[in-house]
Amino acid sequence: MNRKKIYPLYLAAIPAVVFIVFFLIPSTFGYYYAFTNWSAARTSGLKFVGMDNIIAVFSNSKVPVAFANTLIYAGVKTVMVTLLGFVFAYILNREIKSRTALRTVYFIPAIFSSLVVGLIFSAVFQTRHGTLNNMLNFFGISNIQWLGTRGTAVFAICVAEVWRNVGYAIIITLAGMQSVSSDYLEAAKLDGASEWQLFRQITLPLIMPTVNVNILFSLIYGLKMFDLIYVMTGGGPGNATESFGTLMMNEMSAGRYAQSVSVNLVFTVLLVIVSIVYQKFSSRWETVL
Repeated sequence: MNRKKIYPLYLAAIPAVVFIVFFLIPSTFGYYYAFTNWSAARTSGLKFVGMDNIIAVFSNSKVPVAFANTLIYAGVKTVMVTLLGFVFAYILNREIKSRTALRTVYFIPAIFSSLVVGLIFSAVFQTRHGTLNNMLNFFGISNIQWLGTRGTAVFAICVAEVWRNVGYAIIITLAGMQSVSSDYLEAAKLDGASEWQLFRQITLPLIMPTVNVNILFSLIYGLKMFDLIYVMTGGGPGNATESFGTLMMNEMSAGRYAQSVSVNLVFTVLLVIVSIVYQKFSSRWETVL
């Protein structure tokens, strides 16, 4: 072991203080308001109401829709971003012409803000004069209200989110593939291993840590989706595309501040549970040689 690389413990104090001061303390005090009668009409003289707001969250008719949509967004994003990132990274890791330019092209969507992506795909899926409907009209297909019904609106949001995030997955997975030692591959080829066996028995197990990073990030940020939904549909039509993020925003906009914080508290607990469970089981898939 190289003792020069063992850093003193006190160096961890700086990030710990930053985390406690700027995240842990504000969050703890913020969650206190979930147990009060805080609202637009009452900003002082707050009273402790116990679990009333938490109970109101679970009895809110919008919560099941928001919960289902959030799972759909997170599930579709996680599966599609991970798979597409893996496929494109595998292709770009091979000796092909213009692979540097292709890497740049695939990563470009990742540098756009959610606002820009939302505006772009709002124009693409617009009912009148939208890019997609114009293409369909060319083939004699009438306009489709992509953002006007729940199924198509959720589909449009998922497409936009996957397009925006697949570049990150490509870069992370590509870094993992390039870290695989060529010695393992050369030895397997000498033993007569096929291309599929090289991938299945060597490449895939060794890059599972990077795949797990992609899955975890996609899952967490998929559950936290807000800005793209808010730009494209605002949670509508009605509350058909509502997620936990937009539900919090809409509750706050309606002056129900305590209920908004309660939704945030319930959502935070869900995120922590998902993260812990995934990290517990994902380590079993990793291989170290």
